[in-house]
Amino acid sequence: MQGPDPRRRARREIVAGIIGAEAGAAVGLLAVGATPLAPLGLAAVGAAAGVGAISLRQALIRRWLRSQLRAVR
Repeated sequence: MQGPDPRRRARREIVAGIIGAEAGAAVGLLAVGATPLAPLGLAAVGAAAGVGAISLRQALIRRWLRSQLRAVR
């Protein structure tokens, strides 16, 4: 079998980065489409924001779960 295993899911960070890049590119095209390289720059910013949001969410969930487990003891 060649290529990635279709039964395995993609990591959330990768999916968030792709969605953020697409959203950033769309906003860049609609808002400042006439400016050279603006959509590309906003796509990079959107990808970074998407990955950062997922990382922050994971960290907050991990912290909340640890506090809940400590409370049980």
